[in-house]
Amino acid sequence: MIDRYITLNRAVRATARLSRELLEAERYDEGSYAVGVLISLISRCLSDLERLWPKDLSAEDIKRINTLLGQGKQSAYYDILETHIPNLENTIDDYFLVQPSSDLAYAVLDLLHPRVTTAAYAHFRGGRFRDAVLNSIVVVFDMLRERTGLDADGAELVTETFSLQRPRLVFTSLDTESGRNEQKGFIQILQGYYLGIRNPKAHSLTIETDQVSSAQYLVLSSILCRKIEEATKIDTDQ
Repeated sequence: MIDRYITLNRAVRATARLSRELLEAERYDEGSYAVGVLISLISRCLSDLERLWPKDLSAEDIKRINTLLGQGKQSAYYDILETHIPNLENTIDDYFLVQPSSDLAYAVLDLLHPRVTTAAYAHFRGGRFRDAVLNSIVVVFDMLRERTGLDADGAELVTETFSLQRPRLVFTSLDTESGRNEQKGFIQILQGYYLGIRNPKAHSLTIETDQVSSAQYLVLSSILCRKIEEATKIDTDQ
């Protein structure tokens, strides 16, 4: 957590420094090449801030700075420095001051695939762990269907996708024994994930999942999402 706090603060400080330079450049050399370069650098800093910004924290000041940059006026740059940069600094400080030093709900974010974050993190953060796990598994199998165009589900979808005889997706070359073993291994993992975790949780309201095990499932879903994303698509028409 301290790493995220430091990184965010560095990005805010860089934005402040570049904004001061931008205001000076606009005062003394309006419309110059330097002004354009500084705006580009600030935009890059803002992109870093947006990427690192906690999901449950308002990013309104970041959006406002982007808007003011586009106005190209000294008054807008002054507003960035005097209002929105201090707001960002205070928001970050206030947010991290109230975070537990071992807040798993925050720490796990770095390990999640973006689509798992979108589908499951709000449930996880809110303590709805069963819903978080189920949503993360849905993402995995949605990605399989999207990449292959298949309509199947569960074990059938996995078998059709990664079949050694006629695969739609491969993780590595199937010309070697190690490649075939990897393919078979992930078939078993994905089928087991669906049958052993998704089905029991979907069909029973009595099964409870705690925060730690839920986080582990979300990380596993994220690993599988990345593997599916990185897999090579095979032209089955050949």
